Amino acid sequence: MTTRRFNHVIFADDFFRSAANGLPYHAANRRFLRGFFDSSLGRLGLPMREMAPLEGGGRIDVARLMARLDLPATPAGWARACIADLLPVHGREGLPAFDPGCLVIGWGLTPALQHCIARSGASYLDIEIDPRRFTEHLHFCARTNDAVIAAALQARRVDEEVFWNHASVLKGHFARHGAPALFDPRLRIGLFFGQSLVDLSLVSGGRTMHPASVVAPLRELARSVDLLVIKPHPYEPALHDLAPVARAIPNVAWTGENTYALLSAANVHFAASLSSSVLTEARYFRKPAHALIRADRNAAGQLPVACSAWIPVGPELGAMDFMSAICGIADMAEVANTADTAPRHVAAWPATAIDRAFMTRWGFDDQSRGLRDVAELQLSRPYLFHPGSPAAGWLSHGWSAPDAEGAKSVGESACLVIPLPSLAETLSRQQPHRLEVRIDYRCNLKAMSVHAMFDGVVLPGSCTTGAKRRTLVFEVQPTAGRKCLVLQFVVADAARGNGRRAVAAPGFTLRKLQVSLRTARGVVSMPPTVSSPVQWSEMRPVRALARVFRALRDSARGVTG
Repeated sequence: MTTRRFNHVIFADDFFRSAANGLPYHAANRRFLRGFFDSSLGRLGLPMREMAPLEGGGRIDVARLMARLDLPATPAGWARACIADLLPVHGREGLPAFDPGCLVIGWGLTPALQHCIARSGASYLDIEIDPRRFTEHLHFCARTNDAVIAAALQARRVDEEVFWNHASVLKGHFARHGAPALFDPRLRIGLFFGQSLVDLSLVSGGRTMHPASVVAPLRELARSVDLLVIKPHPYEPALHDLAPVARAIPNVAWTGENTYALLSAANVHFAASLSSSVLTEARYFRKPAHALIRADRNAAGQLPVACSAWIPVGPELGAMDFMSAICGIADMAEVANTADTAPRHVAAWPATAIDRAFMTRWGFDDQSRGLRDVAELQLSRPYLFHPGSPAAGWLSHGWSAPDAEGAKSVGESACLVIPLPSLAETLSRQQPHRLEVRIDYRCNLKAMSVHAMFDGVVLPGSCTTGAKRRTLVFEVQPTAGRKCLVLQFVVADAARGNGRRAVAAPGFTLRKLQVSLRTARGVVSMPPTVSSPVQWSEMRPVRALARVFRALRDSARGVTG
C-alpha cells in the first residue's frame, strides 16, 4: 500500500486582488482549476475546497486581513500585500491554516502566498497560461516548491523546439501575406508594449510600476532607432498610462497592428516593455527584448528557495497519471473506481483543451493579413482619407476604417505616420526651404478641441473655418535624414471640462492632408521650438489642458496677423 502524500487539496488565487482593496476580483481562473482537476482528484478520493474572499463566495475577510497586516485597503496596499509576510495572519480571518498534508493548486499565486504555503510545510502547484501564446494551441506553465511535483512536470515538459517551430511558421505566414516592414523599410523601429493597468507582473518592490517611471531608460532605447512605436495592450482601452511616454519622447508613434506581425517585421530592432509576456515571445522571433522593471512575481529573491522555474506543459496536467504521480500513488489499482482504471495506457488529452476553456488567443490570429503596405507621400499632392486612398495606410492608431466622409478618430488619441520621399537632392538645390503641412478635419462638437503634437511639442493652433470644420497648418524644417512625419492628436471636450454633459462622443473626422515644399515665406504658423517653455511633458492631463491650448492658439493667431 502506497502512502499518499496529500490528504486534501485547496484551490487558490490572488484573493487580495478584491473589491476590499478597490480592485476587480475575477473568480473564473480559480473556478477553472476546480473544474479542471475535479475528475482526477475526485477519483483519487482527495477532499477539495476553494479559498476565496467574501465577495467570491469564500470566507476570507480581505479588509480585516489588510488591517492585521497594517496595510491600506487600496490598490497600493494590494501591491505591498503581494510580498508581505502572511504568517502572522495564517489561519485568521478565513485564511486557511496550511499543513504538510495540504496541496495548494493556485492560479498566479503571489510571492507572499507561496512563502506562506511553503513555510507551513505544504506544497503548491502554481499554474498559468504559458506566455508563448503564438503556438497552434495554448499551453500551461507551472512551478512548484515540491521536488516530486517538479519531476513530474519536467517529465511532461513541452519541447523547446515546438515554440521555435511555431514562430517560424508565423514568420513565414506574415512574410507571404503582409508587408515586410512596419511603416517604411528605411525606418529603424523599436517596439514598446503596453500592459493591463492591474497586473501582478507590474508589481516591483511591492509597488505597482507605470510607464512614467521608466521614461529615462526608454528614452535611451529610443535614441537607437528612428521611431519608438507604442503597441497598447489589446484588452486595455485606457491609454492614459502610456501617454507620458508619448509626451516625453519625441520620436514616438502608435500602432494597432498584430503583435506577431510586428515581431516578424524586418525593420523592428527590439521589443521593450515593463514586463510584458511579449518579451518572452520576442526571443523566438529573434528580436532583442528589454524588460524595464524586475517583477516581484519572478524575482528569485522574492520567491521560496525551493520554487522551481516555470515549466511549460500541456493540458495533460489534469490527467489521472499526472495527479497519481504527484500524490504518491504509483499503482492505479488503488483508485477507488477500478472500472475507470482497468486500461493501463494513458489516453491523449484533446489538443484544444485550454483553447476551449479560455476562448481567446491573446493576439494570435492565423487569418491576419499582416502589416499593411504604406504608400510614400508625394509632395504637393492633396490626399483624401477615404477607402482605397493611399492615405488610409497612414492611419496607424486610434482610427476607424475610413468611409466616404473621411477617417474618424476613436477615443481620445490618434496617430498618423506618413513616410516622406528622400529630400536630400531637393534640399541641395533649393534654399530657403520648409515643409508646409495642411490638414482639414471636422469635429463632432462645436466645443471640441483637437490638439496635435509633432516632434514632442504641441502645435500652437488651428484655423477655424466653420463651427465644426477646422484647418491645421504648420511648418516643418526639412532635413535630408527625415524619413517620415508622425503626428499625434489628442481630443479634448471643453463641454465636459465645464461640467456639461456632451451630446456626442468626443472625436473628429480627418478629411484631407497636403504636404508641400515651400521656398518663399508664407503666412503660416510655426511650431514651438524644442526649447519652448510650453512642453507637452510639463502639461497637466488632457482634460485639464483646454485653457493652455487656447492660449497657445490665440498667441499663434496674434503672431500671424
